[in-house]
Amino acid sequence: TETGRPTRPQPKDVQLYGVEEPLDIPYEGRKIRLPEETDDLEAFPVRKHHIDTNEHVNNCQYVQMALESLPKDKEVHQMRVEYKKSAVYGDMIYPRIATEDDRTVVELCDENAKPYAVIEFRFA
Repeated sequence: TETGRPTRPQPKDVQLYGVEEPLDIPYEGRKIRLPEETDDLEAFPVRKHHIDTNEHVNNCQYVQMALESLPKDKEVHQMRVEYKKSAVYGDMIYPRIATEDDRTVVELCDENAKPYAVIEFRFA
């Protein structure tokens, strides 16, 4: 709680749940490749319902914000999120979107075009 960052679980905590081998699935890289060209969408403020107990935007709220910008007829098959920095109550979110090949990338940025979060969607 002092640093606002998670700590590693203790061995006694891990024993309660057990440890298994990772699933045999293709893993994506940690960084989402940003598209070269994006379209700007209408900016909006961070509202109280976006905020968690740490006084930052809750991670799932970034996903909800990004989903709002997608066409309603698309069914999301896969999603990845790269969290960059925390937005707080009153900050403005400047969304940018790009569609290329089989993916759509939504960047949720600050007024200087620095992303709070980057969300990549792939569709069925």
